[in-house]
Amino acid sequence: MATDYRNIRHMLEKRAQEHGDWVYIAFYDEELTYAKFNEKVNRFANGLLSLGVKKGDIVYIHLSNRPDQLVASLGAIKVGAIAGPINIQLTAPEIEYELNDSKGTFLITESDLIHVVEAMKPGLKHIKHFIELGDTVQQGHISFKELIEKNTADLNDIPLGHDDLAFIFYTSGTTGKPKGALLTHGNVLNTMEGLRKALERPEEDPNVQRCALIFLPLFHVNAMMSLISAINRGLKVALMKKFSVREFGPTVEKQKPEFFSAVPKVYKILLEARETVQQYNLSSLKFGICGAAPMPVETIREFEKLYGIEILEGFGLTEATVASTLHRRGGKKKIGSIGVPLDDQEVKIMDPDGNFLPPGEVGEIVIRGPSVMKGYFGKDEETNKTIRQGWLHTGDIGKMDEDGFFYIVDREKDMIIKGGENIYPKEIEDVIQRHQAVHDVAVIGVPDKVSGEETKAFVVPRIGKKVTELEIINFCRKELAEFKVPKYVEFVMGIPASAVGKSLKRKLREGEGIVRLTESTEEMALDMIFQMMPFRINKEKAGKWSASIQYEIYGKNQGTWTLKITEGAGELIQGKSPTPPTAIVRLYDIVFKMMLEKKIDGITAINSGLMQIEGSEADVAMLAETMA
Repeated sequence: MATDYRNIRHMLEKRAQEHGDWVYIAFYDEELTYAKFNEKVNRFANGLLSLGVKKGDIVYIHLSNRPDQLVASLGAIKVGAIAGPINIQLTAPEIEYELNDSKGTFLITESDLIHVVEAMKPGLKHIKHFIELGDTVQQGHISFKELIEKNTADLNDIPLGHDDLAFIFYTSGTTGKPKGALLTHGNVLNTMEGLRKALERPEEDPNVQRCALIFLPLFHVNAMMSLISAINRGLKVALMKKFSVREFGPTVEKQKPEFFSAVPKVYKILLEARETVQQYNLSSLKFGICGAAPMPVETIREFEKLYGIEILEGFGLTEATVASTLHRRGGKKKIGSIGVPLDDQEVKIMDPDGNFLPPGEVGEIVIRGPSVMKGYFGKDEETNKTIRQGWLHTGDIGKMDEDGFFYIVDREKDMIIKGGENIYPKEIEDVIQRHQAVHDVAVIGVPDKVSGEETKAFVVPRIGKKVTELEIINFCRKELAEFKVPKYVEFVMGIPASAVGKSLKRKLREGEGIVRLTESTEEMALDMIFQMMPFRINKEKAGKWSASIQYEIYGKNQGTWTLKITEGAGELIQGKSPTPPTAIVRLYDIVFKMMLEKKIDGITAINSGLMQIEGSEADVAMLAETMA
């Protein structure tokens, strides 16, 4: 695909030159124009050069959602270094592995995350400098703020072409340790142009600036590429620290974005929070983009009807620079499909022998084009397995219909081969999920001496419901062929999940991150903890919000409490709610303790099934946002 830009640096500088007074990032009360942003990036880039950063070095960015994340990333890229956004939800050992694996030499972090950095410092092998964002930085660290203030905005040119590296994103995949996917300037520029063509309408005036709302984490390729895409299109970005029910409506009313990108969970919460959200003027919104996980058809239809915007489902992965297929604005839509290929990307269905399959046939989704990554850092064998004869093998099983629309069926690496028969776990999961006592399920293959592999189902029962292994097996026998019926069933409190809600089956195979139903904790003063909850509600943040949230704690420490909120004021009721609650929260005492100790957050607990909510997830999210 033809692009007018030599590299990402050129794209930003051209935008700053042509539309310098347009706002690039609106972050709450802070606004940065394209010109001011470019100047700040240049100052930071010169600061990196003064510390010895050179072309090809990896500069890691361990920051929460904020404009400085972009300043750091683009500052590194401008001097020919490779920007490495780090998932701030990872533990110290997980981050330590990534930094050592890629031989990263610079780490940019913030004071609020310094405890993680300090924990991994002894094991870091290659980091030369720590740059810290905060009012007071640790001894031996370089001040992010001073690095910008002390350096000039005049930045010397550094030759950069489409084949030069720009980003490294670690992707966990489904097997083994995480791998660092290397994306070039050309990868990014070509994908950005494909997205522009898919999302812009011919009647739109290019001289009128539009706005995008971004709240997904910037360490994820989706949000980062959305911000780079905004530069390509000259958009204003209304950036949020994270998704917030309380802030969504006011932000849309104030900044007037025409679209946002979100995972299915966010759309579900917005549906439940309609009364809170629709108090504000949302008329600027034209469409929403959804990826990361399939969204139920009924959710899409209900959302489009309620909010009057279209949802564009798509598909992509880090290794193909975020997006490869997408529905088009105002074009033909097939709910449940991941859309059609972006311009300049070839997407096909391939069988195990490398033959392309016709419409309707199920096989692996493969991608070819200038958006396909350079490879995995330091892992030539893995790269050669993934990119073969120019085709990126996604590991996703899918099909294409007669109109060229693609559909996801399952993950190839999750596929179970039992006695020569291919078994798709999703088919089994869909059946087990329908059992009335099941909250969540993940099916994997486990080694078997006779069949090669057998099926094992990890089942998260609905808390308070009883179900046996035999019940699950017999339930499956009613709807599945005998060879697909799980041989093993293990009941667990939750299933390890990623930041965007995907089940991490790799961890299940390795026996990691599993909280078993047999686990327990010591005695806890639950009543005292709940008695304090009404006093922790920030009335200013809560505003006129009213709700009734019933908590049911199970395990060695048990009990039921109801938190009633009336126009922002909290009241605790011992026992069940006297009136139908807006939400019932069920969890085990050991999970409640993990949350109190901040070992897991609420989103992680919900995504993994460790915390189960009946009713309005929006009210539970709102409570978390208003608690002091």
